[in-house]
Amino acid sequence: MTVEARVECGPARMARVLMDFAQDRLCGRCLPCPIGVAQALAILGRLRRGAGQQEDLSRLSRISASLLETARCRRGKEAAQALADSLRDEEGYSAHLAGRCPDGACRDLRRFRVVAERCTMCDRCREICPRGAIRGDPYIPYRSDNRPYVILEKRCDGCGLCMPACPVEAIEAV
Repeated sequence: MTVEARVECGPARMARVLMDFAQDRLCGRCLPCPIGVAQALAILGRLRRGAGQQEDLSRLSRISASLLETARCRRGKEAAQALADSLRDEEGYSAHLAGRCPDGACRDLRRFRVVAERCTMCDRCREICPRGAIRGDPYIPYRSDNRPYVILEKRCDGCGLCMPACPVEAIEAV
């Protein structure tokens, strides 16, 4: 899986749908839509950052049910139904609660590692990393103290620039 491809997980897709609804299609005839959508977007944002809690799923379910009942326009009901449908993907939302994104779409939840057996120590990944999150030494023949490459999770921002830079695909998303 390349990071460059536009992949969306359930929470990311739902956040995009609700953001599009809030920006383009919100009619403004009733209060439940703007209030419910704003609350749902805040919860989805927390889930995408890995800061979600178990009760967030029940809150999203209550928001979608409430919007289905109280929205005056068809668009509001469609947005509520889309939220309800996305909540059926329990595995995806549970993974986000556990702090990982199975599709690799949420940048804050992306983690990478260097597979030492494949790494040729070419130094391209370290050179391209904007955060300096990759440590290691380029390979120097006849030296025994070449440090293998590792990605420091605390410094990595999940941009994924290192993956396409590696000529032997020694960096993988975990």
